[in-house]
Amino acid sequence: MSKYCQHCGSNQNKLSTTCNNCGKSPFITFDEKDSSELNFGLKAVSFCIPLAGLILYFVHKSNSPRKSKQACHSALYGMLLGFIFQILATLAGA
Repeated sequence: MSKYCQHCGSNQNKLSTTCNNCGKSPFITFDEKDSSELNFGLKAVSFCIPLAGLILYFVHKSNSPRKSKQACHSALYGMLLGFIFQILATLAGA
């Protein structure tokens, strides 16, 4: 189990009672071996509709960091691919 500050997100020593970075308390603890994953359908929705990925990120942020990270990555990849297609379409004159 790792200990992270819920205010600034910095990784902390397990024995400390206040954050070394911002000085606040309490901490959030979660299992680094979090096995929960975002299902394929929600990944596809996050990819196609990045706003949905952003919403899923905030929904899962506190209780399942792995799911929130996957939703965020899917949304970012979808936005990046959209920008690339937009640039290519502009260059092609479409």
